[in-house]
Amino acid sequence: MQTFNIHLWSGRNGQRSAAHGFSIVELLVGMVLGLLAIIAIFQIMSVWESRRRTITDGNSAQIAGEIAILELERDLNQSGMGFGNASAATIGCSVAVHNSGLATSDFTVRFSPVEIINGVNGAPDTLNVLYGSSAFSNNIQKVESSSNTTKVLQYRAGFNMGDLVVVSGNSPVACTLFEVTDNTVNDAKTIGHGTASYTSFYTGAAVTPTMNSASAGIAYTTGEIYNLGPNAQRTQWSVSAASVLTRINNLRDSTVSEVSEGVVDLQAQYGVDGSDGSVPNGHVEASEWTNTTPTDWSKLLAVRVAVLARSSQLEKDNVTPTAPAWAGNSIPFVMRNLDGTTGSTAVIANDWHHYRYRVYESTVPMRNMIWGSTS
Repeated sequence: MQTFNIHLWSGRNGQRSAAHGFSIVELLVGMVLGLLAIIAIFQIMSVWESRRRTITDGNSAQIAGEIAILELERDLNQSGMGFGNASAATIGCSVAVHNSGLATSDFTVRFSPVEIINGVNGAPDTLNVLYGSSAFSNNIQKVESSSNTTKVLQYRAGFNMGDLVVVSGNSPVACTLFEVTDNTVNDAKTIGHGTASYTSFYTGAAVTPTMNSASAGIAYTTGEIYNLGPNAQRTQWSVSAASVLTRINNLRDSTVSEVSEGVVDLQAQYGVDGSDGSVPNGHVEASEWTNTTPTDWSKLLAVRVAVLARSSQLEKDNVTPTAPAWAGNSIPFVMRNLDGTTGSTAVIANDWHHYRYRVYESTVPMRNMIWGSTS
């Protein structure tokens, strides 16, 4: 067998061409530099993504807090509408309510513009806000006489079929809510609140009353009557275990509506003129904000409320070293971890320090009560 040797010659003098390439050392150096570049890129991406989430979730918390305080403030601005001129004997009374459409058909509500139920051990408060919707404004109407299903007024102008009214009177004072079902008696003074169907003044449709008990109602020998209109609201505001601000009109509804997510606390106080023992002077000093329910509702001039919104982004670092505060940064919130416990824990995911918070607060004058008392 023959062997063939092939030689490649090039160049002017026929010299052999040398083959050039990368050595193993050069390849390893290149790989190390490439890996370092990739690590740097991933670190930049990680920091960017963390900042992006912080900013995005922070904006979400800001929006949630703004929506929560806006809705609360709007509701509180209407508080007391329809009974701002209630007498001292009536305001604050316990109103007996019947609603056949609810699971618990008989219950009571406080006849006050706002009621603050303090949370236990710093837990979120619950706010009850009461107001009417009647387009007819009047001074205190007296009940001249009554039966279990009728009330005779001084005049019944503005009391329409479908309105909800609160009657107070007798001794001791009793308060009851009724649904007006008749205003056709020729004396122009009598309204009825029976259980038979009626034609609503507001819709023109036949309506079966739900707010009048089938058992006999109360006959008042003396009394006052307040028209709350067809869409009276007794709004209950609270924070759920899932950190959602909720509301429900518990005069009529059984389903809670979600208002704003990411709200972890709700706190409120009464501004009662003279509650610190001073002489009432027509405005609320710093020492006159209180968690105690007023004994004289005519001295309630304002309510201040605060919501605490929390970002959903868990931060690696301790970004909230101290508890946020409200009321001019004088009252710290009682902070809770995700599992509901207070203080710091060994589990970072449950530690409130590793989340960002925003505080929103507002002071709302009880204008319907102030205007009513001076009318």
